[in-house]
Amino acid sequence: MLAVLGAGLALAAPAGADAAPLTATQIRVAGHPGHVRVVVDFTGGRVEAGEVVASDPNPFGDGEVRLPLTRAGVRSTAAPVTANGVAARIGGRRGRIVIRLSAPDRRFKYVTYRALHSPERLAIDLIRSRPPRAGAEIRRAPDGCLSLRRFSVSPRRVTAGGRERDLFEHSLVVRLRRADGRIHAQRGETAAARRWSTNLRYPETPRRTGTLEAVALSAKDGTLDCLVQVRVRFGRP
Repeated sequence: MLAVLGAGLALAAPAGADAAPLTATQIRVAGHPGHVRVVVDFTGGRVEAGEVVASDPNPFGDGEVRLPLTRAGVRSTAAPVTANGVAARIGGRRGRIVIRLSAPDRRFKYVTYRALHSPERLAIDLIRSRPPRAGAEIRRAPDGCLSLRRFSVSPRRVTAGGRERDLFEHSLVVRLRRADGRIHAQRGETAAARRWSTNLRYPETPRRTGTLEAVALSAKDGTLDCLVQVRVRFGRP
């Protein structure tokens, strides 16, 4: 009897040994008015955005974004995809995969990501650099972290203001961008009593179309934390 029990114990598998590892199985890409969304589908566990720390969070300069995800056993079987001007692929090794996104220079200005559940997936948004058209302007961020309640543009100055909620150190940057996405002028601000305002003087320029935005970046890895933006005309007539 003891011999039989011993054999049974020797053959018993450790708890969880047969559990499938977290696996990236598919990449999907879809275009929207103000952004392109890349979705990575997973099986084998719950996806946690906290396991992702961007190593290259700025797509504007070279069009590249790298988002490593580290977890014991994590792997990928997802095939590369190219759509809507974005090439997406997953490399790395078991235990650490890297989601790599490539696009033309200056097409996108920010990247942001979040974990979604049931089904498990990581949604990655690349924010377009061009001035927002209808459907892409954001006067209030979805979670209320920033709002843009007023703004005025004169030939050399921009004034704007709104509300802020739960930003890191209540800090944001107000930026005036040209049509190609390049920053024409910017100014850091700190909200007080959940209100922010700015008085931004910008370099003289011929009349042009651009973007007025207020933005906060993640203290963790420099990806986009919060954004409001509107299309504007600025410069001398």
